[in-house]
Amino acid sequence: MPFTYTYTARNKDKSERVITFTIFENYLRVNLTGLVDQFSEFLEEKDRQDAIKDFISTQSGSAIYKVLERLSGPVHVNDVKTNLDDGHLKITFWKRIAGLRFAPITLVMGKVDNPQAAAQFVDTLMDRQDQAEKPGFFSGPLDYWVSWIGLLIGLIVLIKWPKKHKTSE
Repeated sequence: MPFTYTYTARNKDKSERVITFTIFENYLRVNLTGLVDQFSEFLEEKDRQDAIKDFISTQSGSAIYKVLERLSGPVHVNDVKTNLDDGHLKITFWKRIAGLRFAPITLVMGKVDNPQAAAQFVDTLMDRQDQAEKPGFFSGPLDYWVSWIGLLIGLIVLIKWPKKHKTSE
């Protein structure tokens, strides 16, 4: 039977801020529950016009939701770093493109309403990380797209440099 673990984090001060994390085998899925509603509330706090809020919540809300869902998972458990300090939960995960780490996404929940459950989630995630195989082909700096782009630029410079010196002499 496959391993599954679900944890729902709720902000202690703002109960409408809810994120559900599901560990399924070696992957973490993030359900950004109510995030579009939170986006609308952010607009209210900034005293934006109602027309802008209505447009975002009705016209582009489903598109924003789909983009966020696409970005949020599933992510391999070894691409996730958690930080639970004094009841404040912060999770950073890396999205991969073609097997290499491309961009980090950080979710900050703030102080959670149930720190014991959050600690159990972090412990369970760390246990799964110990059991799971590494998701990428490389480890260390070569596991990031930016490293390969830097190597490619360096290689181009090395190839062009001698040609530039020969033509100037």
